[in-house]
Amino acid sequence: MFNIKLTRKHYKVLFYITAFAVFILAVIPNDTLNDYIENADKWKHFTAFFTLSYLLNRASSTIAHRIRNMIALLIFGIFIELVQIYLIYRTSSIYDIYADMVGILLFQLLLSLWRFIAEKRE
Repeated sequence: MFNIKLTRKHYKVLFYITAFAVFILAVIPNDTLNDYIENADKWKHFTAFFTLSYLLNRASSTIAHRIRNMIALLIFGIFIELVQIYLIYRTSSIYDIYADMVGILLFQLLLSLWRFIAEKRE
């Protein structure tokens, strides 16, 4: 149907748009989803940083870039929590940073596993 090939530049633009959206969602008043789903906030952090890892790694692929990306994303997660300290309608938590880290690391693990399996098939 659609044969769209996204380049690294496209993924970089998607990454910045997503990172901006994640930041905005992190600093606006919290939604009520947390009232209905246990640990919803942690799942949102995990999902956001898993997605950001995917987009950023599609924009660059060397191992040095992957390490740089993981560090940059973790710093971004810490920055979000530092901003939330000053917002009366949000709370900051070290556990949010842990959820960010799990999202980042799980993506990297799955990417490495995927590449390992693909390499063995060749």
